[in-house]
Amino acid sequence: MINFYSKMNKASYILLSVLLFFSIEGNAQNEAAIWYFGGNAGLDFNSGTPVVLTDGQLSTSEGCSTISDTNGNLLFYTDGISVWDKNHNVMPNGVGLLGDPSSTQSGIIVPKPNDTSVYYIFTVDDIGGANGLRYSEVDLTLNNGDGDITSNKNILLSVPTAEKISAVEHANQTDIWVVSHSWESQDFIAYKVTPSGVTMAPVVSSVGYVYDSPDIEQTIGYLKMSPDASKLALSVYGTGSRVEIFDFNSATGIVSNPITLVDPVFANSGGGTYGVEFSPNSNLLYISELLYGINLSKVYQFDLSTYTLASITTSQQTLYQGSDFIGAIQLAIDGKIYLTNEDKIFLDIIEEPNVVGTGANYINRGLELNGRTCYLGLPPFIQSYFNVQFNVENTCLGDTTTFSLETSTTDTINSILWDFGDGNTSNLVSPTHTYTAAGTYNVSAVIDTSISSRTVANTVIISEIPVANIVSDYILCDDVSNDEFAAFNLPAKSNEIFGSQSQTQYNVSYFLSEQDAINHQNILDNLYTNTVMPQEIFAKIYNSQNSDCYDITTFNLIVSKQPIANPVTNSVFCDGVENDNSELVNLTSFNSEILQNQDSSGFNITYHLNANDAQNGTNSLSNSFQTQSNPQTIHVRIENSSNSLCFDTNSFNIIIDGQIIAYQPNNMYLCDDLNDGTEAFNLSQLNDEVINNQAGSFIVTYYLNQADADLNENQLQLPYNNVSSTETIYARIEKANNSNCYDVTSFIIGVLDKPVVNLETRYFICVGETLTIEAETGFNTYLWSTNETTSSITISEAGNYSLTVSTVYPSVQESCSATHNFTVIASDEAVIETINIQDWTANNNVISVIANGIGTYEYSIDNITFQDSPVFTGLGVGEYTVYVRDKNNCGVIAETVYLLYYPYYFTPNGDTVHDFWQIYASNTDPDLEILIYDRFGKLLKILNPLGRGWDGTYNGKNMPTSDYWFVVKRPNNEQIYKGHFTLKR
Repeated sequence: MINFYSKMNKASYILLSVLLFFSIEGNAQNEAAIWYFGGNAGLDFNSGTPVVLTDGQLSTSEGCSTISDTNGNLLFYTDGISVWDKNHNVMPNGVGLLGDPSSTQSGIIVPKPNDTSVYYIFTVDDIGGANGLRYSEVDLTLNNGDGDITSNKNILLSVPTAEKISAVEHANQTDIWVVSHSWESQDFIAYKVTPSGVTMAPVVSSVGYVYDSPDIEQTIGYLKMSPDASKLALSVYGTGSRVEIFDFNSATGIVSNPITLVDPVFANSGGGTYGVEFSPNSNLLYISELLYGINLSKVYQFDLSTYTLASITTSQQTLYQGSDFIGAIQLAIDGKIYLTNEDKIFLDIIEEPNVVGTGANYINRGLELNGRTCYLGLPPFIQSYFNVQFNVENTCLGDTTTFSLETSTTDTINSILWDFGDGNTSNLVSPTHTYTAAGTYNVSAVIDTSISSRTVANTVIISEIPVANIVSDYILCDDVSNDEFAAFNLPAKSNEIFGSQSQTQYNVSYFLSEQDAINHQNILDNLYTNTVMPQEIFAKIYNSQNSDCYDITTFNLIVSKQPIANPVTNSVFCDGVENDNSELVNLTSFNSEILQNQDSSGFNITYHLNANDAQNGTNSLSNSFQTQSNPQTIHVRIENSSNSLCFDTNSFNIIIDGQIIAYQPNNMYLCDDLNDGTEAFNLSQLNDEVINNQAGSFIVTYYLNQADADLNENQLQLPYNNVSSTETIYARIEKANNSNCYDVTSFIIGVLDKPVVNLETRYFICVGETLTIEAETGFNTYLWSTNETTSSITISEAGNYSLTVSTVYPSVQESCSATHNFTVIASDEAVIETINIQDWTANNNVISVIANGIGTYEYSIDNITFQDSPVFTGLGVGEYTVYVRDKNNCGVIAETVYLLYYPYYFTPNGDTVHDFWQIYASNTDPDLEILIYDRFGKLLKILNPLGRGWDGTYNGKNMPTSDYWFVVKRPNNEQIYKGHFTLKR
């Protein structure tokens, strides 16, 4: 293997060193130059840098194999079931091989030593299946030189076996070992392929763990030999997952000295270890782990240089941990290791697989497969293809190229002769050489040691360093979202970067950082959407044969705001006095409608007569534009002021309307209902007068002054209440679809005093009498509801009446009238139905009057003071005259009543004090009948109401002290009152 180390030292970029490896022993390395795998994915390593292939017909989930000739030309490839020739056609007998698409290492291709026409395809079944380990023979001389499977097809070697197979060169450097592992045993089986063919008897090594049921998943996982054929490693998937490492004797085929790596995570039932691979120098082991149960995958590195369990375990490094599922791990002839990224269009890369730790430079999704998908498998090869023999560093033109041996021999080098392929030689063990021209050179070294002489040779490609030409910024217009993000087609800038340089000799890739460009990692997709604005892009132009010969330039991705030409409402203008269907229009007045919420400072707006001019930004109109037709279509263009390619267009019409006239209406006067100087004027009643039968649709509004009417401001709200007794009002008429087309006229409004009729609302007339009602004089007209037109009338009947008067205002030819309604009500004197009295108290007696009649009455007991209540209270004893008077002066009537009272005792002892018992005020009612009884009901005395009373005797004898009873009768109202009193002696 040759290590290519190239560097580029530019003023603006740091020194880049990348080590590339090419195996040169027997020129065998190129047999691993072509890969086909996954979902029609492929790679070509012939140029030293992987070139994506998309012509593969193979589509398989896991195992596959490819083989090329010593010059790197494709011979055939297989998925362990079908075989495709170099033209991607299935060989005539190339179907029905007994591998399996779900077998980890479904197949591996091994050439027959010393025969360039015969190859063997070794296949293994999946999960310990019945097809086991078999081989089929391919003869390239068949099928017109495209090759075919011979009759030696599906030759059984061993059954059952795990899904594991690898191959490495025999110590004799001629034969090939093919190694697999039996299922349900601990046996390694190593078959030797010699110039005579496949040796059917394997070398069996019973060492390590026994792989058997019940966990059939333990058949899954890769087996790999180290490039120097000294080691063997295999992964065990599923429950109890582990990785076993062994020594391998390439002379005998014996497997020995096991070391087992068991990580707690390995045993996870949701997955386990899967891929294994050695570094080119065979000192480092890489392991992939698939943990589907927890959606996690990892890639580990272990250092095997000290071959003890403790040392290897301590050296563990985790290079990757994430949700991308990493499957197969495969060393390539460029000295890098590639890893599948399941169900992705990327491979991961380990750039420096000989470096311990993170310096190995693990790149997740480092190689894009041009849309093709990889799954879990990559093609395995004879691991000896990757055994390093000498290194070459710095292979760009102008570099000082260095050469050094890398060999496992312990012999002393007596002499060495390097031939650099350009006529120059060196006998230094590690020489340097500067090539003067780019090209392919056949480099060889003849090495003499104490026990042998050996020649190693291969081609060295010296590549030219391209120049990254200065690139202008890449500017795109935003979409209508104006979010400053856009999808950039990065290859659109490639021509600027190439300049006059060959586009077949060089490639261009794009990166987000200088370091990514230097490391050639995280290549951007051709269609890339910026994440910030502006965003700096690093463009790397590099030699297609050697990506380390490169130059870098930068440019910015800029997303210019996309203006929007918002729709403009068709505008109608009023024709001037010329009435010529043309007007001078200020086009900038439409800018705000076009811009709306857009920032005017970032855009230019122009106006054009046709769509083509607007589209091209030509022949823009002056801001003051005289219309040329009616209607006039105007095309508007709005463009980004910093990028005229970002623009939008729209159109609208300018329509010229004919003149209109505001006709003067009649002045409006209203009678002042409240005579407070103001009235509510419904000015809309004048609309028809202002329009005056003009054709069209109009709006009429009213204002207090000419300026407001012209500006269409401070429109009066209707109805309008005047402030002064007379005011001038301005009427504006405009077209309903064009407020600019208007005219204004004026008229007067005023309020007129309304006459006031000073009459009562009610009058009363006494039955049998008449009533005269007189109105004020001075009105122009009178009209009573009796049709009389005088200022007064005489009424003899009750009823409802009205009077209408009017005042005429000759100066404005208006008049105001007022109507007064009144009622004439009949009235008469009262009729007293009865008078109720409540007496027999000293001074708390009551008189209640019940009177009827059509009038409204008031009451008095002294004919002086009258009251509305017919009840009089708190009265003393005696005679009272009750008066009932009609309030409307239609008469008074009167009636007399008497209030009586008696003493509770008397003392007839002749002292002149209380010598007699008599009803108080009885003399006011001579018709009273007064009877006195003793306690036994015996009538003792009938008193004369006009006399002194009872002297306490009966038949001339004094009655004794005792209680006596009396009865008082009022014959006039048949009232009887009873009581008792005391006679005291």
